[in-house]
Amino acid sequence: MRMKLLLAASAAALLAACSPETPAPQAAAPPAKAAIGEFGIDLANADTSVKPGDDFFKYANGTWLKTFVMPEDKARYGAFDALSEKSENDVKSIIDSFATTPPATGSNVAKAADFYASWMDEARLETRGIEPLKPYLDTINDISDKAGLLKVLASDGYASPFGLGIEADTVDPTRYAVWGAQGGLGMPDREYYLDKSEGMTKYREAYKAYATKIFELLGDKEAAKSADAVIKFETEIAKGHWKQEELRVADKAFKAMDAPAFQKLVPNVDLARFATDLGLPALTNMVAYGDTSLTAGAKLVDTQPLPVWKKYLAFHIASDNAAYLTKAFDDARFDFFNKTLSGVTIKRDRWKRGVQLLDRNIGEALGEAYAAKFFPPENKANMEALVGNLHSALESRLKTLAWMDDPTRTEALKKLANFEVRVGYPNKWRDYSAMQVDKAKLFENIAAARKFEWDRQVARLGSPVDREEWGMNAQTVNASYNPLMNQITFPAGILQPPFFDVHADPAVNYGAIGAVIGHEIGHGFDDQGSAFDDKGVQRDWWTADTKAKFFAAANQLNKQYDGYCPYPDKCIIGKLTTGENIGDLGGMIMAYTAYKQSLNGAEAPVIEVNGVKYTGDQRFFLSWAQVWRATAREDMARQLLTTDPHSPPEYRVNGVMPNIDEWYTAFNVQPGDKMYLPPEKRVRIW
Repeated sequence: MRMKLLLAASAAALLAACSPETPAPQAAAPPAKAAIGEFGIDLANADTSVKPGDDFFKYANGTWLKTFVMPEDKARYGAFDALSEKSENDVKSIIDSFATTPPATGSNVAKAADFYASWMDEARLETRGIEPLKPYLDTINDISDKAGLLKVLASDGYASPFGLGIEADTVDPTRYAVWGAQGGLGMPDREYYLDKSEGMTKYREAYKAYATKIFELLGDKEAAKSADAVIKFETEIAKGHWKQEELRVADKAFKAMDAPAFQKLVPNVDLARFATDLGLPALTNMVAYGDTSLTAGAKLVDTQPLPVWKKYLAFHIASDNAAYLTKAFDDARFDFFNKTLSGVTIKRDRWKRGVQLLDRNIGEALGEAYAAKFFPPENKANMEALVGNLHSALESRLKTLAWMDDPTRTEALKKLANFEVRVGYPNKWRDYSAMQVDKAKLFENIAAARKFEWDRQVARLGSPVDREEWGMNAQTVNASYNPLMNQITFPAGILQPPFFDVHADPAVNYGAIGAVIGHEIGHGFDDQGSAFDDKGVQRDWWTADTKAKFFAAANQLNKQYDGYCPYPDKCIIGKLTTGENIGDLGGMIMAYTAYKQSLNGAEAPVIEVNGVKYTGDQRFFLSWAQVWRATAREDMARQLLTTDPHSPPEYRVNGVMPNIDEWYTAFNVQPGDKMYLPPEKRVRIW
């Protein structure tokens, strides 16, 4: 994001009334320095032997890419991961402080401390064995008919091909709706079951070995046969799932309806009874997310034999909770999900996994302490100012976009005017007093966290949507846009170098956090966010002509990314990554516009480092490239190409730059350079 740096320094000499002497003047404090490099960029990571126009990602990060050794416990690593590790260490310092300053009994942080202690007590996990699973396994074994099966599927903790949740309504985001969505797979995506390529076949074979191991640990005497039954069953689930790119098409994927219409999607399920078993009140407004996947999942209740359902449910209650059981279960899960699917060779330190566990289950309990200790008030003020600058930049661009007609422009400006910005941490913190935590029972604590969250969601039904609620913790290194709320959120965790540094050169802040801000604002106008208006209502506010021009440009961008192939047999899926690619491109253009506006017509200073001069524009583009410095193991990289709506880091740089005219000028990129695109082929949307 870009931000105005408020470098206000004032000095006041306090003279003692009783002193007749004037104090000697104090030497001025040295100017504050950027945390990274001379001005906010670590130039030692660059490889200037690479032409910027041939591979800008390697030009900016090449030395790091050649010398970096992937940690054995990581599937991927980059600037985001380094900052996430800092966040983990910061949270750990808060937990460690409890040893000398115990938190108040019953407080949020006390519950977090007990939760963490239950995770760290490995000896107790071994002693308990599979005891925590027995109530669940007994419930599964007692299923005798369809009604009993549906009751279990509606109970806490069990896997299912379809499920219900609670979120704002797409037709009236001021109220909550009950959403239905697909689910129930053990592997990352439907393609892992249906793709017949050699690589996916290898994963399926490993998954069978993993499922067999889980059944063996459960004492199943026909473990391999049970594993086959589960994989066959999950393959049937996968056949009904929508592809990830299909779920991005808002007018097809999100369908608001009343309960009778939703019932028609699942005619073989008594929806009212299912809702009652979930603890829901009478169903009214609902949203089907991928409607046909719900129908396909529900059909399995009738088409799959109860013994197969029981194997599936038993496997998942053990597999999904394996990390909270004995070392044998945890190791088996690690071997498949981390080693096989991601290429990781060793587990992360247990304390680090424990911090992640707290983030997922009781994150705001530590978020308040984190924000107080690690997020200075001036960072919040500076960030809000920077967001305002990006807002102004997009406003100026919207007013002059040639491809947008006036009726659509009016709606777009209204949407931008109604953006709500949340920075650092929420205005109110979650109360965990209703969550029961026992420092001796990890498995039960996980179940209690699930129950707490579900009860919290159910209690919201019938009440106005809580716009103060955050979907991220203060310590999270990420940012988000919520189309139903028209909100952008920037947690404190990401507002640190290399993304944001109040002492860095302004061009660096604009090229890093400024472009991230622009990216999130851009999500309000991407292929998915553009289907929601200024109030978060899902409706088409575009004229047909402008919409056609927008999607023509988006499709042109998709084709560019379709041509980027990290592996000979595996390319980026343009339709899957459309929104993020539009966000990256639009965010960079917004941030560049805001940066130029901040100069008020003056030229940016040239900064010389080791005899090399860097212009403001060069620093701006290098900053974005530094943010995306990263690498990944091949198994993880392939998984992300299938499931992740973000393009790989390399192409979040090299896919964007060729479409920005100013980048060509900044680095003298010419025809014949590998990244060069003729002007008529460059995509400019926002």
